[in-house]
Amino acid sequence: MKKIKAIIKCIFEYRGKKYKVEDAIPNCLEKETAMLLYKAGNYSDDVYRAGLIRIRYGDEEIPKLPKGSKEIELVNIEIECN
Repeated sequence: MKKIKAIIKCIFEYRGKKYKVEDAIPNCLEKETAMLLYKAGNYSDDVYRAGLIRIRYGDEEIPKLPKGSKEIELVNIEIECN
């Protein structure tokens, strides 16, 4: 089992409401790389973002959005490496 190397703290905005969420990944990333992944890469899709919001705030907080909907905006991102 891999150890968690980085905690990614994001603030997303959906329909005027801000959501603070955390994600854990096995590799430590530079902020620029994390920004790329969470803005345009594998972690940028609203399906993934909505999933992170539901984990923290509950299933009823945000609807299931279609892939590629681009309704959830990344407002801020921070990386904490272990």
